[in-house]
Amino acid sequence: MTEFAAPLAFLVLLALAARIALLLRDRRRARNDFVYSSTELAGAGSSLKLRVSWIPFLLEMIGWVLLVVALARPQQISSTAADDRFGIDLVIALDGSGSMAAEDFKPDNRFTVARNLISEFIARRQNDRIGIVTFGSRAATRVPITFDHVMAQRILEEAEVGDNGDGTAIGHAIATGVNRLRSSESRSRVLILVTDGVNNSGSIDPEAAAALATRFGIRIYTIGVGSRGEVPIKVKVQNRFTGEIETVYHVIRADLDEPMLSGIAEQTGGRYFRAVDQDALESVLDTIDTLEKSRLTAPKRRNIDERYRTPLAAGFFTILLAVMLGETLWLKLPA
Repeated sequence: MTEFAAPLAFLVLLALAARIALLLRDRRRARNDFVYSSTELAGAGSSLKLRVSWIPFLLEMIGWVLLVVALARPQQISSTAADDRFGIDLVIALDGSGSMAAEDFKPDNRFTVARNLISEFIARRQNDRIGIVTFGSRAATRVPITFDHVMAQRILEEAEVGDNGDGTAIGHAIATGVNRLRSSESRSRVLILVTDGVNNSGSIDPEAAAALATRFGIRIYTIGVGSRGEVPIKVKVQNRFTGEIETVYHVIRADLDEPMLSGIAEQTGGRYFRAVDQDALESVLDTIDTLEKSRLTAPKRRNIDERYRTPLAAGFFTILLAVMLGETLWLKLPA
């Protein structure tokens, strides 16, 4: 498809039309005053030359029209064929509260293992649009839903425990994910919530946030992470004798609200999973990887090819040819 980047340039054609009208009027008045550069031209061929004496003028007008077309900047617009992708719109909400630093998910803590497995999960979902939310005492959108998985993984790798405070605002995390998904046109919209605690922060009740998800047709898959019983966790304390900051291990007990997480999943048509170690979490993400897929259309890209060079060159050439013919074959002698 051809478009013009500066269509107002065609207004110059009005001036050309006015000039043509004036020249035609003058030509009618001077029709009987044609003078040849040689007496030989007044012979048998003069009548033919007289009849086609308008050629230089026509070429000049064509040349100017071509220059105006070049000035209007013709462009060839093409769009890459949009590939139909079969996937879902999916937001992952990852708990980054202090308890996610517990080291019962060997070879690292809960948060690091979950972050790495989620990154691998994103890499497998090539046909999905992915968004990422992290939360603690508050929730924040790290990545709006996007096809750019490389960018999403890079930003996820930068997330750390405590980025969003030390509490666990599950209701706020769900509401943030729902806000990202509610305007999606995909028939399949999913929120994956990964947490190891109970809702103890934020002003939004998890059940109320889940009701909002149900209203927008968003399924929530909840994953409760953490082994049962006492687990070790690194904490930084100040040595009361030396004043130096030291890292020591404390033991905490898992405090996971499974009934609430299970209820949220059931309310929205999703499922609840319990992951007590790295292998279990990986298995859970593999299970979610088999979700029903719906059609999404990848964004189209417009390719613009500037086409002004051809009419520009043709216009200059045509005007030059008109001038040469007017100064040679159809040269007028001074009166």
